[in-house]
Amino acid sequence: MFIAVILEVMRTVLVFVGLVLLAVVAGVFMTSSDRGGPAAVTVPFTALAEGSRSEVTSRVNYLIDTQEELAELWKLIEEPPPVPTVDFSTKVVVAVFAGEVPTAGYDIAVAEVEDADKRMVKIELTRPDEGCVLAQSMTAPYQVIELPKTSLLFTHADTWVIKSCE
Repeated sequence: MFIAVILEVMRTVLVFVGLVLLAVVAGVFMTSSDRGGPAAVTVPFTALAEGSRSEVTSRVNYLIDTQEELAELWKLIEEPPPVPTVDFSTKVVVAVFAGEVPTAGYDIAVAEVEDADKRMVKIELTRPDEGCVLAQSMTAPYQVIELPKTSLLFTHADTWVIKSCE
């Protein structure tokens, strides 16, 4: 009789533990697949220009949606004319500027663009390692890209990368 009671208690505990594990697993799958918004989709883009000399002295991004704005932007960078022609009915231009830095070895580039509830432009800023011997010349890195037009709001995230000189 005593063994029967123990077996019944063990069976009840095992059923309870099994239900708890099932709830935990179901919760993990629900939270990993339901992030509260649409899944991110990678957006293709094309670089129109990039370099280390611009007139822009501070870290800034520009969203360009007319040919006239692009012509004005083109005056700020080292790229020679002609200004590229962009079909602004289907495309937009994003320009990212690192600002003025004291030496060579710095860079800025769009690493990835993703659409979800907003258009996320992921920007990679590169700086040289502290032990690097570099030209002591002011630079102002930039990149200009073309990508499909969207009605989503734009946002960005900067990531710093340290480049080794070895």
